[in-house]
Amino acid sequence: MEDFKPYKTVSKPAEAVYEEKKSRFIATVSPVKDDEDAREFVANVKKKYPDARHNVYAYLTLDKMTRYSDDGEPKGTAGLPVLAVLQKQELQGVAVVVTRYFGGVLLGAAGLLRAYTKAAADGVEAAGVVTVKPYDKIDVTVSFSDAERVRYEFNKKGVTDFKVEYTDKVTFTLSVPEEQTASLTARLTELTTGKAKIAVSGAEMK
Repeated sequence: MEDFKPYKTVSKPAEAVYEEKKSRFIATVSPVKDDEDAREFVANVKKKYPDARHNVYAYLTLDKMTRYSDDGEPKGTAGLPVLAVLQKQELQGVAVVVTRYFGGVLLGAAGLLRAYTKAAADGVEAAGVVTVKPYDKIDVTVSFSDAERVRYEFNKKGVTDFKVEYTDKVTFTLSVPEEQTASLTARLTELTTGKAKIAVSGAEMK
């Protein structure tokens, strides 16, 4: 299989609102794949809030592209702190836009840094951090006499998401975390005294 490695990202798009001295910070967060995907996300957020004073953003793509923008805020007080939130949690494939509506009170450099950091962190928390792992796709073909034993073994190991096809035999199709593949296939071989036909193919991330 390809050399996939587990990584952390966000599970879904989300939004969080933070207020500081009458300024309103809206953090919009989304999973993204590449630079094009991230740019499109940023553009869409800007369209959603066209009257905002600033639309600060930062993103880390799955192909290792890193970008950030202060969007008119003092250098180092906005985009970089947002990016730091993503880096601190070791996230990949995540874009954050923090939209600011100015409330009339200047926050100063330190205040801006705190506010953008807090807004971004709240947004990431709302989106939910998950670890994406490599999975192997496995086809297990057995006789009808062995099918119930195999099904029982799946249930015992907590494997509930599988498809079953009936022909002259029974074929189970399932996805298994890569690190569990060897032990599961060995157990199925033992359980069916070597009669199970097991095919491990491809890989996916989830």
